[in-house]
Amino acid sequence: MELPKSPAKPPVKKAPKPKAGQAQLFFKGLPEDVRFKSYSIPESLERAKGTLYETWFNALQLSPHYQLLCETNEFPSNEAKRTFELFGDLRNVVFDTWWIEVGYGIFAEKKPFNKVSVINETDGFGEDVKVLHLEIPLNVSPKTLRAQFDNLLELHHPHYKDFDRWHASTAPVRMESRKLTSVSLNICLDVYRLFLEKSKQGEALLYEIGEELRINPKLNVVHSDRAIEVNEKRIKMSSAVSEYLEKAKNLTAHATEGRFPCTDNHDWIERQTRAPRKSRYGD
Repeated sequence: MELPKSPAKPPVKKAPKPKAGQAQLFFKGLPEDVRFKSYSIPESLERAKGTLYETWFNALQLSPHYQLLCETNEFPSNEAKRTFELFGDLRNVVFDTWWIEVGYGIFAEKKPFNKVSVINETDGFGEDVKVLHLEIPLNVSPKTLRAQFDNLLELHHPHYKDFDRWHASTAPVRMESRKLTSVSLNICLDVYRLFLEKSKQGEALLYEIGEELRINPKLNVVHSDRAIEVNEKRIKMSSAVSEYLEKAKNLTAHATEGRFPCTDNHDWIERQTRAPRKSRYGD
């Protein structure tokens, strides 16, 4: 698929100063240490920055597929149409503005998290939630209690080993449980962004992208390198950048269809057949 040329970026809108909100929202996509706390809309914005939520936003803004459907209002799939209906037109908007107007609403859980609590006679979780009532002797060491509690969970919890918090999510938009971090994915997007920029000026050399972004500083060419070392470094750097670039293309394509984070091969992306020692990348 030929990548459409990215239009010149118009001036971005600055995020409005958020007003204090009364809503108390929960988000499964936040880091674990803050995931179980509730937040107002302005508070949730500060927590969402730098997380996979912002990375998804960035991936869609960078995606040539999403840019094209924003411009044409034509959709390559039903999944892409639903993504657009949820996320909206992301041209000429910053993350802060989008989160306050749209983002928090599609990512917030519709129900608060169930928490372990001390109860008397009433069940605060509601009739539709299975609970395990425990009597905890407080003359036993916490270490022993934790071990016993873990054994009980293994025995009674239906998803003790394979629990997926996103399957239990009540948010309109859910992520996928994958071992992908915002840090690693942002590197992929940085590579893709620079690749697109350099492609407008001519042929994008992958090793130059790698050196500029310092993908692997050990592979940057220095004045003392011999010709054979320069060639070897550029081959290795090009290979590393190529992997990041391919992941980014898949990531933005899947993001356009509402799957995130996912870097599996996507049908929209042509697979590149590269010579093992070739240092240039062409689309």
